[in-house]
Order: sequence, then C-alpha cells, then structure tokens
Amino acid sequence: MNLLILTENDATGEHRYCIDDHRADHIRNVLKLISGDHLEVGLLNGPQGTAVVEGVSSDAVTIRTEQLELVPEPVPIIDLICALPRPQTLRKVLVTSAMMGVRRLYLVRANRVEKSYFQSPLLQPRNCERYLIEGLSQGKLTRMPQVSVHDRFRRFFEDNLSEDYSEDSDSLCQLLPDPECETSLAGVYPCPADSSRPVLLAIGPEGGWVPFEVELMERIGFQRFRIGRWMLRVETAVAAALAQIELLRIQ
Repeated sequence: MNLLILTENDATGEHRYCIDDHRADHIRNVLKLISGDHLEVGLLNGPQGTAVVEGVSSDAVTIRTEQLELVPEPVPIIDLICALPRPQTLRKVLVTSAMMGVRRLYLVRANRVEKSYFQSPLLQPRNCERYLIEGLSQGKLTRMPQVSVHDRFRRFFEDNLSEDYSEDSDSLCQLLPDPECETSLAGVYPCPADSSRPVLLAIGPEGGWVPFEVELMERIGFQRFRIGRWMLRVETAVAAALAQIELLRIQ
C-alpha cells in the first residue's frame, strides 16, 4: 500500500478518519505504524498528502490528515475499452487501470466474449470499487476510473463513443493493438509532441477481435499497432500498451 485511500465513509470529523478494514491490518502488520508515525494518504477523487497516526488498536486505526494538495491529472488522458474478460481477469484489469491512471474504463461485448460474463456480480459498482481502490493505492493516485458496461458492440462504437467524444473528435487518438500489424506505437502516436491528445485504447478478448469488429473500429478512426511479437493475456496487454504510451510520453 503506497498510498492510503480515504473515503467519505472513513471520516469521523474534520481531518480525522477511522480505518477498520484490511487497510488497518496493513498499517498494523505490514507498515507496523504506531501513534505519532506519518503515512501518505489520498482522498478518493481528491487531494493527497500526509497524515499522522493518532491511535492503533486491534479493531481500528485512527488518523488525522495534515497537508493535502490537489495533484494534476495524468497526461495524456487515457480511456480504455476492454472486451469484457472473465471475472478473475477483470479483477486484474480493474487494478491495473486504476494503478496506471486510466480515466474511463469501457467494458464491452465482443464476438468472443462469453454472455455469462455479463452476469458477474463483479460488475456491480460496490464490488469492483475495492479493486479500483487497490490500484489507486498501488499507483499513488486518487482519481477513480469511471467504469461502464456495454452489451451491444455496434451501438457502443457507433453511438456511445460519438456522444462521449463529441468535443474531442478532432484531437482524439484511437489505438488498436494488433499482433498482425507491423507498425509500432510510435508510428501512429508520435510523442512527446502529441502527449496532450486524449487517447482511447481498445484491448480485445482472449482470442482477439473478429474481422468485422476490427473493420468497424478502423472505419471510425482506430489505428492498429503492434505491442510486440508475443500473444498476450488481456491483463498483460493492458499493462503493456499503457506502459508503451507512457514510455513515448516521457522521451
């Protein structure tokens, strides 16, 4: 836990919070903090800074925040489309998305997505939130990704996206990893000159997108590129693509 994420439910008064879940166990047993020690904290979707431990018991940890400051949004703004994976993979995608600063996470239907995945309890906001917070804590970020689920492929790409990006349509960079493409990311997303452009990244299901899906995405502006010579799992492809974007940004 690199950053303790605090929510409104933890608040007990002005600048004071009580932690009584797995985070408290981590503070006690891993960080081994005691009264008077300091730790890094962040308010969910808000500022981050430091806090002092005021009390540690077997039931809870109480802290008081001291210096909190708003942190600028990551650049570039990255939104992620992910063909809905099986629940155990989705947990990893949620953690990685939050950890690596994704703003929006769209979970979509694809030809090679099992219909049963859309019945997973993990798609309920209260269930996926814990994995998003885990990712924020690891990545030392506080902004929770916005997660939405879309069970109609064509409607999502042809209607929903045009609504969400009506103001960014000219500058939006739409990226589609494809192991059969020979063009590198730098060939379709030159950086750092374009690092302020919002990015929309689409990651397919295990087994990949079918030709119809690729053709539709290319028709509305997605550009194919090759992450590497490997066939990757969904959660690995997400991390690899986000890392390549970051690498180009900082060069």
